[in-house]
Amino acid sequence: MNRRDIAQIRRRFNAEKNDISVIRGCYVNEKKEIVSTFAKSPLSLPTSEAEHYLATFKKTLGGAAGRNQYDIPVHADDPSGQLLRRLQTSALTDEAAVNDLCRAIIDHLEIEDNYLILMMHDVFPIPRKNAEIHTDAPDLSDNVFSYIMVSVCPVKLTKPLLTFFNDDRDFHTVEPDLAVASPALGFMYPAFDDGGADLGAAFYYTKDAENLHADFIDGVFAAQTPESAADRKQTFYDVLDDSLDSGLTFDVVQAIHENLTAQLSERKKDAAPLQVSRKEISSLLSACDVPEAQRQAFENEYLEQFGAVGIEAAAIAEQKRFEIETETAKISVDPGRSDLVEIKKIDGARCVVIRVEGDVTVNGVSVN
Repeated sequence: MNRRDIAQIRRRFNAEKNDISVIRGCYVNEKKEIVSTFAKSPLSLPTSEAEHYLATFKKTLGGAAGRNQYDIPVHADDPSGQLLRRLQTSALTDEAAVNDLCRAIIDHLEIEDNYLILMMHDVFPIPRKNAEIHTDAPDLSDNVFSYIMVSVCPVKLTKPLLTFFNDDRDFHTVEPDLAVASPALGFMYPAFDDGGADLGAAFYYTKDAENLHADFIDGVFAAQTPESAADRKQTFYDVLDDSLDSGLTFDVVQAIHENLTAQLSERKKDAAPLQVSRKEISSLLSACDVPEAQRQAFENEYLEQFGAVGIEAAAIAEQKRFEIETETAKISVDPGRSDLVEIKKIDGARCVVIRVEGDVTVNGVSVN
């Protein structure tokens, strides 16, 4: 799913724009025991409560592609794929299928807290492509998109609060209570691809980009866990390090950061993820005076690791962070101004040099 597809689904989580038929829940304690289950019609809920559910499902479409968002293959001939299809076609009314899904999640998910499995079904018309729009046209859709969404939310104990009570116009302590947190992971099936249903894939979300919950993916989808963003980034820089005789240098990392973050900042929000080719990185290496033989060695290894399509730019260049760390210091620089930083030898010692523009403060105190 690209950004445009995700944005279209996110817009559904509005009280006036969805056709959610049911919201189901399964509350699980730390012993993997089911405490309670429920099925609710959104129309029967108070507005504030319905909005909380909608906001939770919307967060399951958050994050960034390749870091928090993944397309997971779903095989129609596999029991896991058949279960997801039953859940979707029955609009979550197949009790046995709902129970089987909850059991699969409970058996394959490791979370320290209690958690709530939230499920919902929604359907909406898919507009015809290139259709002539007439204000009096009764229906501009050839088909409908029917999907389920599942969000797994930790349930945590709140802190005691001193709260004002209107009854006696005084403050009293509110004792700790259990509250539903933002989803730790979740998925949507089927994936919404280019304005239609992709029954061969599910959209998968994980809040922690470094923890894809491999057991969950295996248990629910019977699929191999994608390589995490952190692993892909490490693999990319390992390939670079192995290809360069001098190893990774600050100039090379800085050049890649500056080039890719500039490209990412110019991308439209609904554009497909920016892929980086081996030739593009090789060109940056050339600008850093890396010899041709080493560039060729990098290209060969890059092709073997990432293929012709390449790797997502967002996986190897962080738009919101440029950080230099030594054994005794950590320096954060505006990601758009990494050009201010250099590594130099001064009196025989390697030093991080930052060109100063404007005032300088130390712990909030201005200094000369």
